[in-house]
Amino acid sequence: MAISRRKVCCSFLSDVFLTYSTVKVVQVPNTLIAIVYRLIQLIIFAYIALYIVWLKQGYQQFQEPRGTSIIKVKGIAKVAGNETIRFVHADQTHLWDTAEYQMPPLENNAFFITTRQIVTYDQTEGDCPSALEDKLFCNSSESDVCPAGQPTPNTFGYFTGNCVPTFENASINVCEIHAWCPEELSQSTEFIMNKDDMENFTIYLKTMVTFTLFNINLRNVRDATNFTCRYHKDNDPHCPILRIGDILDSLNTNKSALLREGGLIEIRQDWTCNFDFHKDYCFPKLEFNVLQSGDDKLSPGINYRSAQKYRINGTEYRTLSKIYGLRFIVAISGKGGKFDIVNLFVAIGSGIGFMVIADIVCDAIFMYIHKYRERYRQGKINVCVISSDEENSDGNLTSILAMQKE
Repeated sequence: MAISRRKVCCSFLSDVFLTYSTVKVVQVPNTLIAIVYRLIQLIIFAYIALYIVWLKQGYQQFQEPRGTSIIKVKGIAKVAGNETIRFVHADQTHLWDTAEYQMPPLENNAFFITTRQIVTYDQTEGDCPSALEDKLFCNSSESDVCPAGQPTPNTFGYFTGNCVPTFENASINVCEIHAWCPEELSQSTEFIMNKDDMENFTIYLKTMVTFTLFNINLRNVRDATNFTCRYHKDNDPHCPILRIGDILDSLNTNKSALLREGGLIEIRQDWTCNFDFHKDYCFPKLEFNVLQSGDDKLSPGINYRSAQKYRINGTEYRTLSKIYGLRFIVAISGKGGKFDIVNLFVAIGSGIGFMVIADIVCDAIFMYIHKYRERYRQGKINVCVISSDEENSDGNLTSILAMQKE
């Protein structure tokens, strides 16, 4: 028994490590199927060469860029100022320059342009009527409308529990609140920028990117850059100076709503570069998208509040500003590619695997469609019948190989 097991082990090791096996090849002289076979191989070869290697650049190694942008905005605008939020008095004209409409003055890959501002001057902490726009109407007999000590729905202050006449109309009673008074919605001044002036603002966009894998650094501003240029998608796509009006014109959005309610706009730089050529040929392609419009029905535009506090004769005051505007986000995307022999072999190897499709198709035709399919099966398939009806003393099975020949 030990000798038999030893023979089995030696036979197994010999079959695995010392024996070469190959696939049986059956030749079938058939012109039509041969043409189909070669045609499929040609199509697969064209797919590998044209699509995988050339169009998809399978011969290159790729890396996404990393970078940042320095942004400067220039322009001056006329601003219409209304003495109250309810437009009771005549308009007044003011001027805004970069220091006033670009807030904050410096952001990381972004910038903000104020287009509308509501300012409430000389607020002090105390008790005052809520604004009519809050719609906190009451009368002296309703004690549950103004619950003392509870915050107001707009979180501007706390209810005092009193019902008093409003600033806007003394005949209307509203809930009194403890807050910074006067409240923003009752006595404020609105400033709104002239749309034509805003569209003539210019953006100087200076971007630096790096491809660390290839040790390549690039900038969109080059030695030959003409700083009197203006960006145009077709006429001057490499110019780093953009006009805001041109950006807004390229967007499918309501410009008047953007001016009044604000919005979020993306400036996308696509750095797709082929470093098999000189790096100076690589320039970014710009795309503009509206991420938040000014006429969105659910939540239009962009706004935020800021306050500047000061003291006069020991009393603390503040100036409250509610600011609407356009926030531009600069995004950097793309990829840089360079020839790599390993990637080329991987691309070709992955494509060669598709060659088996030709064998599968032609085999399927011969096995199931061709009129001589039975004869093909006889030449293609060897049937090995193993029977256990007869056993010898050593316990070996008798194998019978039955192969029909024409």
